[in-house]
Amino acid sequence: MIEMIGIADKVEDAVRKGLRRLWEEESALHEWRPGVYYPSYIGYCLRKQYYIYTLGERPTSEKLAVFATGRGVHGAVEEALRASGIVEVEDVEKKVEVKLTDNISLSGRVDLLLAEVEGERVIVEVKSTSRLPDSPLEHHVMQLQVYLNAEDMGRGVLLYWDKRRGAIKAFNVERSGDALRRIAERAVMLHEYIRRGSPPPKEAILEGRLWECDLCEYRSICKPFLLPGIHEGERMVISEVDKVLVDDSEREREALALAGVPGARIEELPPDVKRRFYEYYYSADLLSRDTKGPFIEYVWKRRAEGVKLVIISGRPEELRERTEDELRKLGLTWDYAVFRPEGEREVWWKTNMYRRLVEHYQIEEVLDRDRAVQRTARRLGAKTILEV
Repeated sequence: MIEMIGIADKVEDAVRKGLRRLWEEESALHEWRPGVYYPSYIGYCLRKQYYIYTLGERPTSEKLAVFATGRGVHGAVEEALRASGIVEVEDVEKKVEVKLTDNISLSGRVDLLLAEVEGERVIVEVKSTSRLPDSPLEHHVMQLQVYLNAEDMGRGVLLYWDKRRGAIKAFNVERSGDALRRIAERAVMLHEYIRRGSPPPKEAILEGRLWECDLCEYRSICKPFLLPGIHEGERMVISEVDKVLVDDSEREREALALAGVPGARIEELPPDVKRRFYEYYYSADLLSRDTKGPFIEYVWKRRAEGVKLVIISGRPEELRERTEDELRKLGLTWDYAVFRPEGEREVWWKTNMYRRLVEHYQIEEVLDRDRAVQRTARRLGAKTILEV
Protein backbone atom coordinates (compact mmCIF):
# COMPACT_ATOMS: atom_id res chain seq x y z
CA MET A 1 0.00 0.00 0.00
CA ILE A 2 2.81 2.44 0.88
CA GLU A 3 4.49 1.78 -2.47
CA MET A 4 1.22 2.35 -4.37
CA ILE A 5 0.65 5.67 -2.59
CA GLY A 6 4.15 6.70 -3.64
CA ILE A 7 3.38 5.84 -7.26
CA ALA A 8 0.12 7.80 -7.15
CA ASP A 9 1.91 10.83 -5.72
CA LYS A 10 4.48 10.63 -8.48
CA VAL A 11 1.79 10.52 -11.18
CA GLU A 12 0.05 13.55 -9.65
CA ASP A 13 3.33 15.42 -9.51
CA ALA A 14 4.11 14.51 -13.12
CA VAL A 15 0.77 15.83 -14.35
CA ARG A 16 1.19 19.11 -12.46
CA LYS A 17 4.74 19.64 -13.70
CA GLY A 18 3.82 18.63 -17.24
CA LEU A 19 0.87 21.00 -17.33
CA ARG A 20 3.04 23.82 -16.09
CA ARG A 21 5.69 23.07 -18.70
CA LEU A 22 3.09 23.00 -21.49
CA TRP A 23 1.67 26.29 -20.23
CA GLU A 24 5.15 27.84 -20.14
CA GLU A 25 5.78 26.73 -23.74
CA GLU A 26 2.47 28.25 -24.81
CA SER A 27 3.11 31.42 -22.80
CA ALA A 28 6.51 31.84 -24.45
CA LEU A 29 4.63 32.57 -27.68
CA HIS A 30 3.39 35.76 -26.01
CA GLU A 31 6.09 38.40 -25.95
CA TRP A 32 5.13 40.42 -22.87
CA ARG A 33 6.74 43.56 -24.22
CA PRO A 34 5.04 46.96 -23.83
CA GLY A 35 3.67 47.94 -27.21
CA VAL A 36 2.59 44.43 -28.20
CA TYR A 37 -0.88 43.60 -26.84
CA TYR A 38 -3.01 40.51 -27.24
CA PRO A 39 -6.60 40.20 -28.52
CA SER A 40 -7.32 37.33 -26.10
CA TYR A 41 -6.51 39.63 -23.15
CA ILE A 42 -7.49 43.13 -24.29
CA GLY A 43 -11.15 42.82 -23.26
CA TYR A 44 -10.25 41.88 -19.69
CA CYS A 45 -9.53 44.25 -16.81
CA LEU A 46 -6.80 46.71 -17.81
CA ARG A 47 -5.37 46.60 -14.30
CA LYS A 48 -4.81 42.84 -14.58
CA GLN A 49 -3.05 43.32 -17.92
CA TYR A 50 -0.88 46.01 -16.36
CA TYR A 51 0.26 43.54 -13.69
CA ILE A 52 1.03 40.89 -16.32
CA TYR A 53 3.35 43.27 -18.13
CA THR A 54 5.00 44.67 -15.01
CA LEU A 55 5.10 41.60 -12.72
CA GLY A 56 4.97 38.68 -15.15
CA GLU A 57 2.23 36.11 -15.70
CA ARG A 58 1.40 33.84 -12.76
CA PRO A 59 -0.20 30.47 -13.53
CA THR A 60 -2.61 29.42 -10.74
CA SER A 61 -3.94 25.85 -10.50
CA GLU A 62 -7.27 27.15 -11.85
CA LYS A 63 -5.51 28.77 -14.80
CA LEU A 64 -3.63 25.57 -15.62
CA ALA A 65 -6.91 23.62 -15.49
CA VAL A 66 -8.57 26.08 -17.88
CA PHE A 67 -5.51 25.91 -20.15
CA ALA A 68 -5.61 22.09 -20.27
CA THR A 69 -9.36 21.98 -20.90
CA GLY A 70 -9.08 24.61 -23.62
CA ARG A 71 -6.39 22.66 -25.48
CA GLY A 72 -8.56 19.57 -25.48
CA VAL A 73 -11.68 21.40 -26.65
CA HIS A 74 -9.84 23.26 -29.43
CA GLY A 75 -8.40 19.99 -30.72
CA ALA A 76 -11.78 18.24 -30.60
CA VAL A 77 -13.52 21.07 -32.50
CA GLU A 78 -10.84 21.09 -35.19
CA GLU A 79 -11.11 17.32 -35.65
CA ALA A 80 -14.92 17.49 -35.73
CA LEU A 81 -14.94 20.21 -38.40
CA ARG A 82 -12.44 18.33 -40.55
CA ALA A 83 -14.48 15.13 -40.24
CA SER A 84 -17.84 16.79 -40.93
CA GLY A 85 -17.57 16.91 -44.71
CA ILE A 86 -19.46 20.21 -44.54
CA VAL A 87 -16.64 22.74 -44.19
CA GLU A 88 -12.96 22.85 -45.07
CA VAL A 89 -10.42 23.92 -42.45
CA GLU A 90 -7.96 26.20 -44.23
CA ASP A 91 -5.67 27.06 -41.30
CA VAL A 92 -5.30 26.76 -37.52
CA GLU A 93 -3.44 28.97 -35.06
CA LYS A 94 -2.77 31.50 -37.82
CA LYS A 95 -0.77 34.47 -36.55
CA VAL A 96 -2.28 37.90 -37.24
CA GLU A 97 -1.26 41.44 -36.38
CA VAL A 98 -2.94 44.85 -36.44
CA LYS A 99 -0.66 47.88 -36.35
CA LEU A 100 -2.31 50.68 -34.35
CA THR A 101 0.53 53.23 -34.13
CA ASP A 102 4.25 53.22 -34.82
CA ASN A 103 4.90 51.57 -31.44
CA ILE A 104 1.60 49.85 -30.54
CA SER A 105 0.16 46.73 -32.17
CA LEU A 106 -2.29 43.90 -31.50
CA SER A 107 -0.90 40.42 -32.10
CA GLY A 108 -2.71 37.09 -31.82
CA ARG A 109 -3.48 33.68 -33.27
CA VAL A 110 -6.74 32.72 -34.98
CA ASP A 111 -8.15 29.42 -33.68
CA LEU A 112 -9.63 28.19 -36.96
CA LEU A 113 -9.93 29.65 -40.44
CA LEU A 114 -12.54 27.93 -42.60
CA ALA A 115 -12.03 28.05 -46.35
CA GLU A 116 -15.69 28.22 -47.33
CA VAL A 117 -18.99 28.43 -45.43
CA GLU A 118 -22.06 29.59 -47.37
CA GLY A 119 -19.77 31.12 -49.96
CA GLU A 120 -17.35 32.96 -47.67
CA ARG A 121 -14.23 32.43 -45.58
CA VAL A 122 -14.99 32.42 -41.86
CA ILE A 123 -12.94 32.70 -38.66
CA VAL A 124 -14.05 30.45 -35.80
CA GLU A 125 -12.99 31.34 -32.25
CA VAL A 126 -13.52 28.47 -29.79
CA LYS A 127 -14.25 28.96 -26.08
CA SER A 128 -14.73 26.33 -23.38
CA THR A 129 -17.09 27.37 -20.61
CA SER A 130 -18.94 26.08 -17.55
CA ARG A 131 -22.26 27.44 -18.83
CA LEU A 132 -23.41 28.38 -22.31
CA PRO A 133 -24.09 32.14 -22.52
CA ASP A 134 -27.30 33.59 -23.94
CA SER A 135 -25.22 35.97 -26.06
CA PRO A 136 -21.49 36.15 -26.89
CA LEU A 137 -19.36 37.64 -24.11
CA GLU A 138 -18.01 41.11 -24.79
CA HIS A 139 -14.32 40.30 -24.23
CA HIS A 140 -14.62 37.37 -26.65
CA VAL A 141 -16.30 39.59 -29.25
CA MET A 142 -13.40 42.05 -28.90
CA GLN A 143 -10.91 39.29 -29.57
CA LEU A 144 -12.73 38.10 -32.67
CA GLN A 145 -13.14 41.66 -33.96
CA VAL A 146 -9.37 42.07 -34.01
CA TYR A 147 -9.00 38.91 -36.10
CA LEU A 148 -11.77 39.88 -38.54
CA ASN A 149 -10.26 43.31 -39.10
CA ALA A 150 -6.75 41.88 -39.41
CA GLU A 151 -7.87 39.39 -42.07
CA ASP A 152 -10.33 41.80 -43.75
CA MET A 153 -13.14 39.27 -43.34
CA GLY A 154 -16.79 40.18 -42.92
CA ARG A 155 -17.96 37.54 -40.49
CA GLY A 156 -16.79 35.21 -37.78
CA VAL A 157 -18.24 32.70 -35.37
CA LEU A 158 -17.83 32.45 -31.60
CA LEU A 159 -18.34 28.82 -30.68
CA TYR A 160 -18.89 27.93 -27.00
CA TRP A 161 -18.43 24.40 -25.67
CA ASP A 162 -19.97 23.55 -22.31
CA LYS A 163 -17.20 21.45 -20.73
CA ARG A 164 -19.57 19.92 -18.18
CA ARG A 165 -22.38 18.79 -20.49
CA GLY A 166 -20.74 18.78 -23.90
CA ALA A 167 -23.37 21.15 -25.32
CA ILE A 168 -22.29 23.68 -27.96
CA LYS A 169 -23.64 27.04 -29.10
CA ALA A 170 -22.38 29.30 -31.88
CA PHE A 171 -22.94 33.03 -32.52
CA ASN A 172 -22.40 35.09 -35.65
CA VAL A 173 -20.21 38.18 -35.24
CA GLU A 174 -20.10 40.85 -37.95
CA ARG A 175 -16.90 42.82 -38.48
CA SER A 176 -17.06 46.35 -37.10
CA GLY A 177 -14.60 49.15 -37.65
CA ASP A 178 -16.10 51.00 -34.66
CA ALA A 179 -15.38 47.99 -32.45
CA LEU A 180 -11.76 47.97 -33.57
CA ARG A 181 -11.44 51.68 -32.74
CA ARG A 182 -12.72 51.02 -29.20
CA ILE A 183 -10.26 48.15 -28.84
CA ALA A 184 -7.45 50.37 -30.09
CA GLU A 185 -8.35 52.97 -27.45
CA ARG A 186 -8.01 50.31 -24.75
CA ALA A 187 -4.61 49.25 -26.05
CA VAL A 188 -3.39 52.86 -26.14
CA MET A 189 -4.64 53.47 -22.58
CA LEU A 190 -2.93 50.30 -21.34
CA HIS A 191 0.29 51.31 -23.07
CA GLU A 192 0.21 54.73 -21.40
CA TYR A 193 -0.35 53.26 -17.91
CA ILE A 194 2.56 50.87 -18.42
CA ARG A 195 4.77 53.67 -19.73
CA ARG A 196 4.02 55.80 -16.64
CA GLY A 197 4.36 52.86 -14.23
CA SER A 198 0.94 53.62 -12.77
CA PRO A 199 -1.76 50.91 -12.37
CA PRO A 200 -5.09 51.61 -14.13
CA PRO A 201 -8.30 51.87 -12.06
CA LYS A 202 -9.84 48.60 -10.84
CA GLU A 203 -11.88 48.25 -14.01
CA ALA A 204 -13.48 44.87 -13.27
CA ILE A 205 -14.81 46.08 -9.92
CA LEU A 206 -16.01 49.41 -11.32
CA GLU A 207 -17.94 47.61 -14.07
CA GLY A 208 -19.36 44.91 -11.79
CA ARG A 209 -17.35 42.00 -13.22
CA LEU A 210 -16.57 40.56 -9.79
CA TRP A 211 -16.08 37.06 -11.21
CA GLU A 212 -13.02 38.40 -13.01
CA CYS A 213 -11.51 39.49 -9.68
CA ASP A 214 -12.42 36.14 -8.07
CA LEU A 215 -10.30 34.32 -10.65
CA CYS A 216 -7.47 36.87 -10.91
CA GLU A 217 -3.99 35.75 -9.91
CA TYR A 218 -3.14 39.32 -8.84
CA ARG A 219 -5.98 39.53 -6.36
CA SER A 220 -3.67 39.68 -3.32
CA ILE A 221 -1.80 42.65 -4.84
CA CYS A 222 -4.76 44.55 -6.26
CA LYS A 223 -7.06 43.90 -3.25
CA PRO A 224 -10.16 44.59 -5.32
CA PHE A 225 -12.60 44.01 -2.48
CA LEU A 226 -11.29 46.66 -0.13
CA LEU A 227 -14.21 49.04 0.37
CA PRO A 228 -13.71 52.80 -0.05
CA GLY A 229 -13.38 54.52 3.31
CA ILE A 230 -12.99 51.28 5.29
CA HIS A 231 -9.40 50.31 6.12
CA GLU A 232 -8.14 46.74 5.91
CA GLY A 233 -8.55 44.81 9.16
CA GLU A 234 -11.43 46.90 10.52
CA ARG A 235 -14.38 45.31 12.32
CA MET A 236 -17.74 45.29 10.61
CA VAL A 237 -21.38 44.30 10.91
CA ILE A 238 -23.07 43.29 7.65
CA SER A 239 -26.81 43.84 7.44
CA GLU A 240 -29.70 43.21 5.09
CA VAL A 241 -32.34 45.95 4.82
CA ASP A 242 -35.66 44.11 4.72
CA LYS A 243 -36.81 42.43 7.94
CA VAL A 244 -33.72 43.79 9.72
CA LEU A 245 -33.30 47.54 9.34
CA VAL A 246 -36.87 48.05 8.14
CA ASP A 247 -40.09 46.25 9.01
CA ASP A 248 -41.51 45.16 5.66
CA SER A 249 -44.39 43.05 6.99
CA GLU A 250 -47.16 45.37 5.73
CA ARG A 251 -45.47 45.72 2.34
CA GLU A 252 -45.15 41.95 2.05
CA ARG A 253 -48.83 41.38 2.95
CA GLU A 254 -50.05 43.91 0.40
CA ALA A 255 -47.75 42.59 -2.35
CA LEU A 256 -49.03 39.05 -1.82
CA ALA A 257 -52.61 40.28 -1.99
CA LEU A 258 -51.95 42.29 -5.18
CA ALA A 259 -50.26 39.23 -6.72
CA GLY A 260 -53.45 37.27 -6.03
CA VAL A 261 -52.01 34.97 -3.35
CA PRO A 262 -52.84 36.58 0.02
CA GLY A 263 -51.18 34.87 2.98
CA ALA A 264 -49.01 32.56 0.80
CA ARG A 265 -45.41 31.65 1.63
CA ILE A 266 -43.09 33.48 -0.76
CA GLU A 267 -40.67 30.56 -1.15
CA GLU A 268 -43.55 28.31 -2.28
CA LEU A 269 -44.83 30.62 -5.05
CA PRO A 270 -44.60 29.44 -8.68
CA PRO A 271 -41.96 31.40 -10.68
CA ASP A 272 -44.45 33.54 -12.61
CA VAL A 273 -46.40 34.45 -9.46
CA LYS A 274 -43.14 35.15 -7.57
CA ARG A 275 -42.02 37.57 -10.29
CA ARG A 276 -45.36 39.36 -10.05
CA PHE A 277 -45.09 39.48 -6.24
CA TYR A 278 -41.63 41.12 -6.38
CA GLU A 279 -42.81 43.72 -8.89
CA TYR A 280 -45.33 44.87 -6.27
CA TYR A 281 -43.02 44.26 -3.31
CA TYR A 282 -40.34 46.63 -4.67
CA SER A 283 -42.75 49.25 -6.05
CA ALA A 284 -42.46 52.83 -4.80
CA ASP A 285 -46.02 52.83 -3.44
CA LEU A 286 -45.45 49.82 -1.21
CA LEU A 287 -41.95 50.81 -0.06
CA SER A 288 -43.60 53.74 1.66
CA ARG A 289 -45.34 51.24 3.99
CA ASP A 290 -42.05 50.30 5.71
CA THR A 291 -41.41 51.23 9.33
CA LYS A 292 -38.39 51.05 11.63
CA GLY A 293 -36.99 47.51 11.73
CA PRO A 294 -36.19 45.33 14.76
CA PHE A 295 -32.40 45.75 14.55
CA ILE A 296 -31.99 49.40 13.67
CA GLU A 297 -31.25 50.44 17.26
CA TYR A 298 -28.79 47.56 17.60
CA VAL A 299 -26.75 48.73 14.60
CA TRP A 300 -26.81 52.32 15.96
CA LYS A 301 -25.22 50.93 19.12
CA ARG A 302 -22.59 48.93 17.21
CA ARG A 303 -21.65 51.95 15.10
CA ALA A 304 -21.23 53.99 18.28
CA GLU A 305 -18.71 51.32 19.40
CA GLY A 306 -16.62 52.00 16.28
CA VAL A 307 -17.77 49.00 14.26
CA LYS A 308 -18.38 49.67 10.56
CA LEU A 309 -21.86 49.02 9.14
CA VAL A 310 -21.93 47.55 5.64
CA ILE A 311 -25.30 46.96 3.99
CA ILE A 312 -25.41 43.98 1.62
CA SER A 313 -28.97 43.85 0.39
CA GLY A 314 -30.96 41.60 -1.89
CA ARG A 315 -32.82 44.67 -3.08
CA PRO A 316 -31.93 45.31 -6.74
CA GLU A 317 -29.36 47.97 -7.57
CA GLU A 318 -32.04 50.08 -9.27
CA LEU A 319 -33.56 50.66 -5.80
CA ARG A 320 -30.34 52.09 -4.32
CA GLU A 321 -31.41 55.74 -4.27
CA ARG A 322 -34.90 54.97 -2.97
CA THR A 323 -33.54 52.64 -0.28
CA GLU A 324 -30.89 55.10 0.90
CA ASP A 325 -33.54 57.83 1.18
CA GLU A 326 -35.71 55.45 3.19
CA LEU A 327 -32.89 54.61 5.61
CA ARG A 328 -31.93 58.26 6.08
CA LYS A 329 -35.52 59.10 7.02
CA LEU A 330 -35.22 56.45 9.74
CA GLY A 331 -32.12 58.26 11.02
CA LEU A 332 -29.63 55.58 9.95
CA THR A 333 -26.11 56.18 8.66
CA TRP A 334 -23.82 53.48 7.27
CA ASP A 335 -20.30 53.08 5.91
CA TYR A 336 -20.92 51.29 2.64
CA ALA A 337 -23.87 49.74 0.80
CA VAL A 338 -23.99 47.08 -1.91
CA PHE A 339 -27.19 46.13 -3.74
CA ARG A 340 -27.84 43.01 -5.78
CA PRO A 341 -26.84 43.36 -9.46
CA GLU A 342 -29.40 42.46 -12.09
CA GLY A 343 -29.59 38.74 -12.81
CA GLU A 344 -27.75 37.59 -9.67
CA ARG A 345 -29.31 34.92 -7.46
CA GLU A 346 -29.66 36.55 -4.06
CA VAL A 347 -28.27 33.94 -1.65
CA TRP A 348 -25.41 32.93 -3.97
CA TRP A 349 -24.48 36.58 -4.52
CA LYS A 350 -24.59 37.46 -0.81
CA THR A 351 -22.47 34.53 0.34
CA ASN A 352 -19.87 35.30 -2.33
CA MET A 353 -19.73 38.90 -1.14
CA TYR A 354 -19.10 37.73 2.44
CA ARG A 355 -16.25 35.46 1.33
CA ARG A 356 -14.67 38.33 -0.58
CA LEU A 357 -14.89 40.76 2.33
CA VAL A 358 -13.59 38.33 4.95
CA GLU A 359 -10.22 38.41 3.15
CA HIS A 360 -9.75 41.99 4.36
CA TYR A 361 -12.06 42.59 7.32
CA GLN A 362 -13.20 41.19 10.65
CA ILE A 363 -16.84 40.35 10.01
CA GLU A 364 -18.30 40.14 13.52
CA GLU A 365 -21.99 39.79 12.71
CA VAL A 366 -24.25 39.14 9.74
CA LEU A 367 -27.82 40.34 10.23
CA ASP A 368 -29.95 38.48 7.70
CA ARG A 369 -33.06 36.32 8.04
CA ASP A 370 -32.11 33.78 5.37
CA ARG A 371 -30.95 30.47 6.84
CA ALA A 372 -28.53 29.67 4.03
CA VAL A 373 -26.92 33.07 4.52
CA GLN A 374 -26.70 32.42 8.26
CA ARG A 375 -24.92 29.11 7.68
CA THR A 376 -22.31 30.82 5.51
CA ALA A 377 -21.85 33.54 8.14
CA ARG A 378 -21.16 30.95 10.86
CA ARG A 379 -18.63 29.16 8.67
CA LEU A 380 -16.81 32.48 8.29
CA GLY A 381 -16.74 32.93 12.08
CA ALA A 382 -19.44 35.60 12.33
CA LYS A 383 -22.42 35.73 14.65
CA THR A 384 -25.83 35.72 13.02
CA ILE A 385 -29.12 37.41 13.72
CA LEU A 386 -29.97 34.54 16.06
CA GLU A 387 -26.97 35.14 18.35
CA VAL A 388 -27.02 38.92 18.83
